[in-house]
Amino acid sequence: MKHLDWINHPAMKNIDARKLAILVDLANEAEGKSADKALPLLIKANAKMKALGLSFTPNESDLMVEILTKDMSPADKQRLEMIKKMIVKKNK
Repeated sequence: MKHLDWINHPAMKNIDARKLAILVDLANEAEGKSADKALPLLIKANAKMKALGLSFTPNESDLMVEILTKDMSPADKQRLEMIKKMIVKKNK
């Protein structure tokens, strides 16, 4: 496992173990990838969540984006944030 400092984030304090496992997988797979390469991983994680009948809280979602974007360029961060907003609107 790589950089997992975010596990100590307050949003992770009471997270469901299944959600945490998905986040850890996502963080490991997405590390160092551009927004274009991280997007399919985000979609895959979202599909796993739905299959388990789970969803991320707003705080967990924000943290997930923070994890995914920590090594990205500002342009990639902005692109991923825009995609996240589109996913949120679609799921409402």
